[in-house]
Amino acid sequence: MVLQACLNGDRTSGVPRSPQELGAEARACVAAGAQSIHAHPRDGDGHETLDGAHIAAAVRELRTCGVEISLSTGLWITAGDVDARLRAVRGWTDVPDLVSLNLSEEGWHELAGVLTGHGIGIEAGVWTAADAERLLASGLDVRRILVEPRTESSAEAVAIADEIDLALDEGGSTVRRLHHGVGPATWAVLDAAVPRGHDIRVGLEDVTTLPDGRRAPDNAALVVEAVLRYR
Repeated sequence: MVLQACLNGDRTSGVPRSPQELGAEARACVAAGAQSIHAHPRDGDGHETLDGAHIAAAVRELRTCGVEISLSTGLWITAGDVDARLRAVRGWTDVPDLVSLNLSEEGWHELAGVLTGHGIGIEAGVWTAADAERLLASGLDVRRILVEPRTESSAEAVAIADEIDLALDEGGSTVRRLHHGVGPATWAVLDAAVPRGHDIRVGLEDVTTLPDGRRAPDNAALVVEAVLRYR
């Protein structure tokens, strides 16, 4: 089982943002047991960015943790501008090992071609069974499938993850799947995924509390909790 730590997401406070902060948190998470790091680099004002210079600075710092690095390509980062996202990613020099690519977003297929040209692996973000069917129909070569129910209801999130898994199974997919949740649903999604042999992720992007409801002081605390709970 791969345990990925998701360091910051689009949260505006209480998360690492500068390259140095990202590097420090990544190293702490790896020391706690994470084998993969996912992050959203920021610009000098703390805003999410796909700008090549900021990506390069973040990647260089994140590399100090010694495990695979995944970044986001969420379309919201360019305020929904598909062409701006393509231009930004085409300009990347220091590149991560992987990026998440959301199949629910416009322009994902074109972006996949740019990523492949850069030699960057793809984590296909699948939010619904319909996204899973879209992925299967595309024939896209991906490194990992992110099963990402986007509801904070635990019961609904687990049910959606089951629907996605069923669609992928029926489509014959053998690609590794990484399950994660949002907010209060996070731990329920992970509890359901681990017995089925799936990879998981945890971190302040997804959840700010431990299973007992206490606030997590940092990303490493969430990783420690996952290691104790699932290994």
